[in-house]
Amino acid sequence: MSISLEIAKKTAAEGYGLVVESIAPLALGRVNESFQLVSGGQTYCLQRLNDFFEGYPALGDNWLLAQAALQAKDWPFPSLQLAKAGETLWRGEGFFRLTRWLKGEIPKAGEPQAAYLAGRFLGQCHRALNEPKPLANLEPLPPNGEFTNQRLVSPEDFEAIFSNYRRHPRLPQIAPAIVRAREAARRLPGRPAFRRVFWARDQVIHADPKRENFLFAGQDVALVDWDTLSYGDPLIDLGELCRSFAVLKPLSKFHLALAVAAVEGYLAAGLPIEKDVSTLLPATIRALALSLARRYLIDALAEVYFSWDKSSYPSLFSQNEARALALLNLAEELEIREMEITKAFTF
Repeated sequence: MSISLEIAKKTAAEGYGLVVESIAPLALGRVNESFQLVSGGQTYCLQRLNDFFEGYPALGDNWLLAQAALQAKDWPFPSLQLAKAGETLWRGEGFFRLTRWLKGEIPKAGEPQAAYLAGRFLGQCHRALNEPKPLANLEPLPPNGEFTNQRLVSPEDFEAIFSNYRRHPRLPQIAPAIVRAREAARRLPGRPAFRRVFWARDQVIHADPKRENFLFAGQDVALVDWDTLSYGDPLIDLGELCRSFAVLKPLSKFHLALAVAAVEGYLAAGLPIEKDVSTLLPATIRALALSLARRYLIDALAEVYFSWDKSSYPSLFSQNEARALALLNLAEELEIREMEITKAFTF
């Protein structure tokens, strides 16, 4: 549910004790509502969290833990601001989170150097969060697997869409894509080493290091959106990094040179990745694409949760159908090119 500027301004005053000098909505992300506000000469980002996440303190508490670990490195970080009573999230007309604004630009698509620098910084973050031992006391994220892509999709997940939306008038239109996705999920590797990438919870990862979550400012690199911080396998982060940097809109084609640059950057500064483990990366990227495709297929039918880009799509259904198809095409391309990609990732 969209909120007004007046509610956002009221939240800043009542929840955080700020005298708002200016406030404006931001077209950031597709889940939470964001506002840029200025108070006392400082710029902040105020977010109203989607109702889907209501009641999960991890969305603020884990951010604060990452902040303590990474600010010790003197890196740019979107610092979480506590509410007046000390809460990491403030409950008013919804749940809100306030962070300091970071200056910088999202790295340009299609530039290997940008992919390399993002990979290197992700690796530095992994080291800071896991050495000499993983950051402790992270709270669990919403348990249904929709918040991150750490849940490995199965054929049954796609079959369930037919059951859950069997009376939806647009199900026949999207049914062929669901069938394709179901069969693509069936062809994912079954070996334990691959499955472990998705169930392991022994290291700390960001869980959403997509290109849009990096900011470049001169020589400084920053990573934002730390509400997904969780325990997992670093290959999940590396896979999402590769997927995000190597796929250029509007086509789903996977640009291998960009993915290689991201992996090289990570290997230059990140946690050690054994050569035999790195061969799992192509299938991991494929599984991540299928996981996202599933979410968009469901959202196309539910027509909720993600925001609608009215300038590009005639309906929320068509927007999410198009995104699901692009991700499904990507997964199928990755499967066809798996040997080529595996060879490129053998460093």
